[in-house]
Amino acid sequence: MRRTVAANRWRMALRAGLLFAVAMLLGGCLVPREPATTQAETTFSLYILILVMAGIVFVGVEGFIVFSVFRYRRRDDRLPEQIHGNNRIEVIWTIIPTVIVLIIFVFSMGALGTVQAKSPNPAVTVEVDAFQWQWTFRYRDDDNDPNNDYSVTGSAQQPPVMTLPVGQPIRLVLHSLDVIHSFYVPQFLIKEDVVPVPEGTADNELEFTIERAGTYSGQCAEFCGTGHANMAFSIQAMEQADYDAWIAAARAGESPPPAPPPADATVIELNAKNIAFDTDRIEVPAGKPFIIRFTNQEAVPHNVGIYSGGTELFQGENITGPDTTVDYQVPALEVGEYDFLCTIHPTMNGTLVAQ
Repeated sequence: MRRTVAANRWRMALRAGLLFAVAMLLGGCLVPREPATTQAETTFSLYILILVMAGIVFVGVEGFIVFSVFRYRRRDDRLPEQIHGNNRIEVIWTIIPTVIVLIIFVFSMGALGTVQAKSPNPAVTVEVDAFQWQWTFRYRDDDNDPNNDYSVTGSAQQPPVMTLPVGQPIRLVLHSLDVIHSFYVPQFLIKEDVVPVPEGTADNELEFTIERAGTYSGQCAEFCGTGHANMAFSIQAMEQADYDAWIAAARAGESPPPAPPPADATVIELNAKNIAFDTDRIEVPAGKPFIIRFTNQEAVPHNVGIYSGGTELFQGENITGPDTTVDYQVPALEVGEYDFLCTIHPTMNGTLVAQ
């Protein structure tokens, strides 16, 4: 009999442990990405504070439940001692959640003030037009000369890129040409609705300061119709000097120079010979730009393109060997599997894994 009781105790303890482990695992999956802006740092800190406090409450409540199950489980048919109220306990369980809510309220208001703060003189202002189902980014000239304005409009096959400097306050003026959209960049830890408003009504604005160079993927986060999934874009953040050169070239109608890769960018070696790549699998870090150092070892033109479900995400220039090498600077990719291939010889292909 004692062995059966002991076995039951172990089974109950194991189940409780498994439930706790699953809860911790699911909680870990909900931790947001590494923040990339000053405002995102504040949001991230608030998130961690709430997560820690919620974890303490969870452990305390669940621990007390488990303790009560074991300590006060029924051993016979006798009615346990009945307790009709306890003023001390009632005061304690009223004060504890009140203090928790007050702490969260104070820190939340502080974070909200930081996130919604407006700079009196942002370094760059970009007007963002959202429409079914793409984006237009417009850079107005500082001297209000319309001839120096520059804009880029995306397509489902070629999402637009918003180029911005790091370490400078950025202001986005968000306007919708049709329905409600939402401007969302996961690593900025904030999104802002893009709403159609009557003429003369102020548009929503979003301000942030990017802390480090890199490529950040974005998406419309408000279901806006059948082409909603095509409303992707990316933000290319670069140092101020590189941004100045980029915007000058763009306004002059020249091809803007590509952003330099980060110093710690991953370099992937890839070779082509006998109408084949030397590997059919490439692994790269997700969420970070990387370099494909491609060497064509034969006197036949080749290149490297990256695709997702038939949609082109990147295509490098054609090079002809023998022994010609080029560095392709590839923007950051989301976690997942992609196809890479030579667009001239599609039988040259493989799988690219971002993880």
